[in-house]
Amino acid sequence: MSYGWNPFYKNEKRSAEVHVIHKFETDFYDKELRVVVLEYIRPEKNYSSVDDLIKDINIDIDVAKSSLGRKSYSLFKEHEFLKT
Repeated sequence: MSYGWNPFYKNEKRSAEVHVIHKFETDFYDKELRVVVLEYIRPEKNYSSVDDLIKDINIDIDVAKSSLGRKSYSLFKEHEFLKT
């Protein structure tokens, strides 16, 4: 999840953007999305190119996947808050 100003895109409003790692068969536009923030990965920063931004996003995904393998985090997979 990115929370901040996203300086590369020069956002004027702070935003929260969730990167969904799981590949779903259908989209879920206009649906409620519940997330649990478990860990801070890195501060936001400005980038000189979109390729540099994409590289860091891919590193973030690897870090998130590794972190989600922790036993203490696996408890959240079945947490009542995330069930519909």
